[in-house]
Amino acid sequence: MTGKSVQLVLGLPLAALLLGTLSGCGGPFSESTVEAARNQPSFGAIRQDPMAYKGRLVILGGKIAQIQNRKNATIVEVVQRPLGGDERPSSSSQSGGRFLAVTPKFLDPTIYKRGRKVTVAGRLSGVQPGTIGKMSYSYPLVTISQIHLWQPEMSGGADYDWAMMNSGMWGPGMGFFPGYGMGGFGMGGFGMY
Repeated sequence: MTGKSVQLVLGLPLAALLLGTLSGCGGPFSESTVEAARNQPSFGAIRQDPMAYKGRLVILGGKIAQIQNRKNATIVEVVQRPLGGDERPSSSSQSGGRFLAVTPKFLDPTIYKRGRKVTVAGRLSGVQPGTIGKMSYSYPLVTISQIHLWQPEMSGGADYDWAMMNSGMWGPGMGFFPGYGMGGFGMGGFGMY
């Protein structure tokens, strides 16, 4: 093979891989929505004075704390988390607080479960007083124009490893970590090891 044909043979797959990677980097929202929300205020600024940003398009996300279906709306209470470049909420425990996301559509609480990650695009529409436990809390209110429910992560992180260990994939059934796996405590329960 000549130098040029080697470059072509190696260059085309590399270009295709790069193009595929770049096209997969986008988040769940359209480019126009992301552009309109660009330079949005920080969640801390929104929490401090939500009315100063009323009507502003924002993209916020986090973990669902609870969901309430009412006669004419669904209200999703979200524990805010910083968003990554793909608009996915981070897995860190860092949070600026909570916000409420409201839609006139029905969102099924068996799908939009507590603990699931969600990202919403919508307009800040005010403040909703409420409580967390017995403490008063002022929730920034977002009227949802788009919502994305993320699939649970299964990428070899700590949660995945723990789940695999408890299922017996890693554990005494495979000869690792005596006392764990296959139901949590050995192959047949207590006393096996």
